[in-house]
Amino acid sequence: MVSTERIIVIGNWELGLAVINALVPPDFHTDNLKCAVSVLTYPQQSLSLPPHVSPYAVEHKTSDFTPKSLRDAFAGYDIAICTMAGGDFEFQVRIVDALLAAGVRKFIPHEFGHNTLNPGIRARIPKYAGRAKVLEHLQNNISKASPDFDWIGIATGYTLDQSLISGDMGFDLQWHSATLHGTGDEPFAVSSLERVGNVIRSVCQHWGEIKRHYIYAAGVVTSANEVIAAAEDATGKEWTVDNNDVQDSVREGVTRIERGYPDAGMALLERSILYDEKLNASAPFKSSNTNELLNFPPESVDTIVETAYHDYQRHGKPGCGCSS
Repeated sequence: MVSTERIIVIGNWELGLAVINALVPPDFHTDNLKCAVSVLTYPQQSLSLPPHVSPYAVEHKTSDFTPKSLRDAFAGYDIAICTMAGGDFEFQVRIVDALLAAGVRKFIPHEFGHNTLNPGIRARIPKYAGRAKVLEHLQNNISKASPDFDWIGIATGYTLDQSLISGDMGFDLQWHSATLHGTGDEPFAVSSLERVGNVIRSVCQHWGEIKRHYIYAAGVVTSANEVIAAAEDATGKEWTVDNNDVQDSVREGVTRIERGYPDAGMALLERSILYDEKLNASAPFKSSNTNELLNFPPESVDTIVETAYHDYQRHGKPGCGCSS
């Protein structure tokens, strides 16, 4: 990443904060920043930043996300990173079209989760089906029509700390209990939220070396039983564990969505991916891992869980790495 690189981050929620934290590290100085960072939000949103980042170090831009407004907002940037509405095909196409019109040449679409290229995951979770349509559009339409426009999708696995703190994983940090949907030995890929931000930064730095449109960069492949062991160490308590069938998670997820609780239903469907061995969801994170290229050692499950518990006690939400 050269000193003149201008990066715009689309969205300003937890993931966006992790990206800002990675791009503008704690020891930054305006004279030695390796990139100029901007954040794009809706007009009614105020800018949130990690504690160490001065508002003078990040430009806040707003848009009503109409085509012309987006085109104007993107003018002059080298890389765009989308951290919102990844499963909304029409929204993402609007983003891509505006980037092309504005002359932006590098794009990281909103992935940062399970493997979108896995047909079983796409069939189970609607937002992954939407993300797949975006990737297909980029590959089959944009890359052919505009070969100078480059993009990289990044699968980072399940965001472990975020899902532990929210309870979406079925782990209760307050009452030291966990609901599993299998034996607990099924392998799955995870990352911390901080690691996701660091991976995005490293992709920007190593863009020319990656030479592919979709990469796997999870922090570690682990299992629920390993997470439970780490949770017992972090809390100093023995945990109560309830084992259920993975299809129970799928059925309950679908039922909650049908009853008008989409967030709770989606959390259960996402959780089911961890335990469903028929999906073989962790395989590409083992066979096609790009962490060595990106200069990352494996993450420690113990560290992720301990940090999550610390953040849960202090804030009730995952940290972006801001205090580490």
